[in-house]
Amino acid sequence: MNTLKALLAVLALSFSVSSFAMTDDESVEYTDAVGKGNVKLVKTYVAKYPEAINEKFFAWSPLQMAATKGQFEMVKYLVEKGADLNYTHPMTKMSAFHLAAFDDYQDIVKYLAEKGADKNLLMKGDMSIVRIMKEEGERGDGMVKLLTSLGVKDDGCQEEKCF
Repeated sequence: MNTLKALLAVLALSFSVSSFAMTDDESVEYTDAVGKGNVKLVKTYVAKYPEAINEKFFAWSPLQMAATKGQFEMVKYLVEKGADLNYTHPMTKMSAFHLAAFDDYQDIVKYLAEKGADKNLLMKGDMSIVRIMKEEGERGDGMVKLLTSLGVKDDGCQEEKCF
């Protein structure tokens, strides 16, 4: 009898957990909507799957996806709903703040800084985003000025090769 109860409990738990997970097709549609700035569709998914705000898709968060695509309204929506501002990709160690800076989305960089993103997180090789943008030459000059004005430090690895 106890075995039957345990089996039923396991089945009930597995059903309830699986009923809250996105299907593969839903995951594709959701991440596509995040990248394209389709806030209406993303709101639908978040209403159904609140955990989708901080879900990882190939280790990328929705906030990182929106930031690197310059989807400012999407970034604002995700932050409003509780997106983790300081999540870093496990390999690159880049956050949404870093990605927006690297892709020169100044409005997103300013917004994330205002909302409390850690501006001084170091990336892979203990490198700062300021150093990365300096190495971009002319393309990075404006961003270096913005980052410096926001208080981002140029610390971390100062060697010629950091990783």
